[in-house]
Amino acid sequence: METIGRQLYLAYRRNHDRIDEAMGAVGGSLPQWIVLKTVGDMPDMSQRELADALSLAGSTLTHHLDRMEADGYLARTRDAQDRRVVRVSLTAAGKHRRAELDAIVQAHDRRVQQLLGERDAKQLRRLLARLRQQLDDGGSADDHH
Repeated sequence: METIGRQLYLAYRRNHDRIDEAMGAVGGSLPQWIVLKTVGDMPDMSQRELADALSLAGSTLTHHLDRMEADGYLARTRDAQDRRVVRVSLTAAGKHRRAELDAIVQAHDRRVQQLLGERDAKQLRRLLARLRQQLDDGGSADDHH
């Protein structure tokens, strides 16, 4: 019997790959969407705050930001109060790209819900939220009976 961890990983990988393929068809990618979504949801965050929010090393994030800035999707500016801090924001093109990729994510989510059915999709959402919360809390199964 497969472990829950392995099943979660395999489902995650397949889900990730399907979304990334759909985004690739329009010249985007899942990492690009994640950065655009995070910056759009939390405007003018610093590059360090963004790296922390995405759990990425600074150099990895810089690589993504360099490419996305060159593509015209985001802008980096020095903070007026502290010139060492770099703020990241979406451009109009970045907002448009995010909306385009958001639509792909929403369409994929609807497909997953259709595959599972409404009741099972709701239950899966609830179980995943509970699992993530408990893992975030660092608790063991014994803590939450």
